[in-house]
Amino acid sequence: MRFYFAILLFLFPTLSFAQTWREGSPMETARAALSVVEMDGKIYAIGGAGRLAPMSASERYNPVAKVWRSLPDLPVGLEQFGLAALDGVLYAAGGYPAGGKGLAGNEMWKFDEISGEWQPAPAMPGNRAAFAMVAGAGKLFTIGGSGDISGQMAVFNPAENIWQLIEGGPAARRAATADIVDGNIYLIAGGFSGAPTGEVDIYNIETGVWSKGAPLPIPRSGHATAVFAGKIHVMGGRGGGRGQTLKDYWIYDPQTDQWSRHGDMIAPRTGAGATVLGVDLYVIGGGSGGGFYASFTSMNSVEILRLQPEL
Repeated sequence: MRFYFAILLFLFPTLSFAQTWREGSPMETARAALSVVEMDGKIYAIGGAGRLAPMSASERYNPVAKVWRSLPDLPVGLEQFGLAALDGVLYAAGGYPAGGKGLAGNEMWKFDEISGEWQPAPAMPGNRAAFAMVAGAGKLFTIGGSGDISGQMAVFNPAENIWQLIEGGPAARRAATADIVDGNIYLIAGGFSGAPTGEVDIYNIETGVWSKGAPLPIPRSGHATAVFAGKIHVMGGRGGGRGQTLKDYWIYDPQTDQWSRHGDMIAPRTGAGATVLGVDLYVIGGGSGGGFYASFTSMNSVEILRLQPEL
């Protein structure tokens, strides 16, 4: 077998082998517009859109047992909020809260295994929902979305327990995603002026300078992203064509500033969450409908892709 692969590599040095999505263990609760993150070798799926109101459900996935288990609920139901893991603590911020009459909130909550419960954390300096949130360099970064601080990046420093607003940067857009690779934040796609975009904006954390990357070939918002081996994986979302829900899968290479398309997911989904655990890429929940109707088509299904470096 090794001899066979060696011959293939000699004849086709850029050859890569097809990868296939498979179904994983479903969550206990179906939801769209949820947030997903990996922490300490487990996957956390928090909040999301219910048919009547934002949800407070929290679940954790154990990859060894391959089961989801319920965690203490969020203190308030949330959808389209930010979630990130930093130094063994989950932070959930902003979003549309239950009972909030459709207005963005500014509250933040934190959860760790020691306390085993959600506790209040310093609120953001303004309201924000449908935004991107990512942890890196010992801080939390929140970008874009809607609300009264959507045009500014807000940065939380847990060591000092304070938020800082940073001026400048790209125009705010809804339901974009943010990922960190080599000290740069990549803000990908999202909705702007009522239409999806494929824009990629890059923020260098050390210098504080924004720049542009190659745009995603098919514009979208509500997509899911995750990082593996220095590349950003983008799945699904809502595209053009009357709010079509997508199931396509793209990989962005920051080193070459190029996009490549790979095998589609099993099902189209928007408002899903994604993360990488080991060498497996997980896409979790979401809705099969577009826009307002996504929560009415919420899913508890999980798709998994075994990631292999391109040969």
